Amino acid sequence: MNRTPFKPAILTALIAQAFASQAQAATDSVELDAQRVTGQLFSQNIAEQAFAVEVIDRADLQILPISNLADALEWVSGLDVRQRGSGGTQVDLGIRGAAYEQTLILVDGVRMNDPQTGHHNFDLPVTLEDIERIEIVRGPGAGQYGPNGNAGVINLVTRKQVDSENGRSALLKAEAGSKDYARGLLSLAKTQGNWSHFAAVSQQESDTYIKGADLDYISQQGNYRLVHQNDAHTTVAGLGYLDKGFGAQGFYAGADKRANENTIQRHAYLTHEQRYSGGRSVDVAVNWRQHDDEFFYLTYAPSVHQTNAWQSRLRFRLNESLALGYEFNQEDIESTSTLGDRHEREYGSAFAFGQFDFGAVQLAGSLSYLDYDGGDSYTLPVLGLTLPLAAGQQLYLNAGKSVRVPTMNDLYLYQINPVTNTGNQGNADLKAEETSSAELGARLNLAGLQTRLAVFKRNTSDAIDYTQTAAEVADPAINYYTARNIDAIDTKGFDAELDATGLLAASGLQKASLSYTRLIQDFTNQYEKARYSKSQLEHQLILSLAYELLPGLTATSLYKFEDRYDQNGYRIWDLGLKQQNNGWSWGLAATNVLDADYIDSGFIEAPGTGYRFEVSAGL
Repeated sequence: MNRTPFKPAILTALIAQAFASQAQAATDSVELDAQRVTGQLFSQNIAEQAFAVEVIDRADLQILPISNLADALEWVSGLDVRQRGSGGTQVDLGIRGAAYEQTLILVDGVRMNDPQTGHHNFDLPVTLEDIERIEIVRGPGAGQYGPNGNAGVINLVTRKQVDSENGRSALLKAEAGSKDYARGLLSLAKTQGNWSHFAAVSQQESDTYIKGADLDYISQQGNYRLVHQNDAHTTVAGLGYLDKGFGAQGFYAGADKRANENTIQRHAYLTHEQRYSGGRSVDVAVNWRQHDDEFFYLTYAPSVHQTNAWQSRLRFRLNESLALGYEFNQEDIESTSTLGDRHEREYGSAFAFGQFDFGAVQLAGSLSYLDYDGGDSYTLPVLGLTLPLAAGQQLYLNAGKSVRVPTMNDLYLYQINPVTNTGNQGNADLKAEETSSAELGARLNLAGLQTRLAVFKRNTSDAIDYTQTAAEVADPAINYYTARNIDAIDTKGFDAELDATGLLAASGLQKASLSYTRLIQDFTNQYEKARYSKSQLEHQLILSLAYELLPGLTATSLYKFEDRYDQNGYRIWDLGLKQQNNGWSWGLAATNVLDADYIDSGFIEAPGTGYRFEVSAGL
C-alpha cells in the first residue's frame, strides 16, 4: 500500500513511514507538510504554521518498537521524557528545558493535567494503539491553549473511524520481556454508516529491575468511544479507566526509601462540532477527570488524595480567519496530606484566535484573558509571522506570554516525616509562574536535505520550586523543603535537525535524522537551596535511523546523548526489529543496550539493558 512519508522539514527525530515506492518517496519528502493540526484554537496546515508544530501519526507509531506513549515521545528532539521506574510507570515531560508542570496534556483537545501534581499528567486512560496521531506544539504557540502550556502542548487525537473495507477491526496483542515484563491488549472497533464504536482493554506488568528494590508494577486500563459524524458535524463521547499499582522506591525520596503507590483515573468527555458554510462552525466540549492517589511511604499510614477536574468549552469559528471562545474549569482536592482536608478553585478563560494573509506573508495569533476566583487574572497574547523565502523554504517568528498556576500540592501539601523531619510542604501564598518567550525558526529544503533550525528564549518569573532558606539549612531540626517562588529562570537555546530521508530513500533507508538541542539556563534564586530547578537538560543529541531490510520488515535505531546541569552526560541506544504483514505483526526491541547508568527522574537509577518481544493479530 502506498504511503506518504513524514515531511521531515518540521518533524524532529521521528521514524518515517514505510515506502512502497522509493522513487515516489524521494519526490514527496522534499515537500512541506500538508497535514492539518486540529487541536489548536484554529485548524491549520502545518506548512503554514508560524509556530513549531510536529505530528506523529498512527502509521508511524505502528512501526516504532514501543509499547507506550512515553517511548513514542522519546523519538522527538527537544522533549525531555523523564521516567520513574520502567514501562511508563510514571512520566514527567519537559520541553526545551521547562519543568514538567509547564507542559499541557490534552486528549482530543480536552485538558488532562492533574490538579494535584504534574507527576500524574500521563495517567491517561488511552491505549497507544488507539491513538490516531500525536500533535506537538513547542514554544510560544502553546500559549494559545490556555494555562500550563508555558513551554509546550501534547495533544493526543484518538481514532474516529475504521478504515478497513468491511468497517471493522480487531487487534489482539501479547508482549513479553525481561524482568517478567508482560502486556496483553484487546482492541475492537466498528464503523457502520455514520456511527463508530471503539473499545480497548489492556494489562501491563513487570517485576523490579533492581534486586531488593520495590519497583514492580501492574497497570490495567480500558476505554470506549462512540463517534457520530457526517459532513455537517462530528460528535464524540468517550469513557476511560486506568488503575496502576507500583513500587515507588526512590521516586520522591532517597533511593533506599521504600514506597508504594496506587493511582486510579476515571475520565468521561463529550465533544460536538457543528459545521456550516464559509468555514463557520460551533463546537462544545464537556470533560470530567477524577484521579485517586494512595501513597505508602516506609511503614507510615498512607496519604490519600482524590482530585476532580471539570472543563466546559464553547468555541465559535466565525470564518476561515477568526475564532472566539470561552472555557470554564473547576478543580478540587480531598487529601489526608494537605493543610485542610478539601480545597477547590474555579477559573475561566475568554480567547480569540485569528490568521490573516498579507500577500505571501501570514500573520497568526491569539489573545486570552484568564480569570481565577481568587482574584488573579492574566492577559496572554501570542503572535506569529510566517515569511516564505523560496519554494519549500520558510522563516517564522513568534512570541507570547503564558502562565502556570500552582498545583494543589504546591499550595497545600503537608507531607513531613514526623521522625526524620524530612519531606515537602506547600505554600498557600505562592504566585503563578509567568513566562514570556520568543522563537525565530526556519524550515529549509537544501538540495533535498530537510533542515529545521530554531533559536528561542524563555523567561519565567516567580518560578516555583521546593526550597530552603539559609536559616533553615543551618537549623539541624529542619530537613524539609517548602514551596516558594524563586526570582527567575532564563532559558536560551536552539534546535537543529538535518533529515536526509529523501536523499537516501532509494538505498532502503526509511529514516535518517540527526537533531541537536542546546539549552543555556540562568537561575536567579534568592534561597540557599532549590530542589528541582537545576535538573534540566543542557545538551541533547538524537540520531534516529530506520532501514527496510525486506518488504514490511524494518530495523530501527535510536541513539541519544543527554547531558544535564546536575549530572554527567549519558548515552542511550535502543534497537528494534518489526515485521508487519496483512493482519499480523511481530517485533523485537532492545533498550539501553549500552547499559548506561543514569537517573532519569527522582532518585532511583533508570533500568539497564532490557528486551521485549511482541506479536499481534488483527482483522
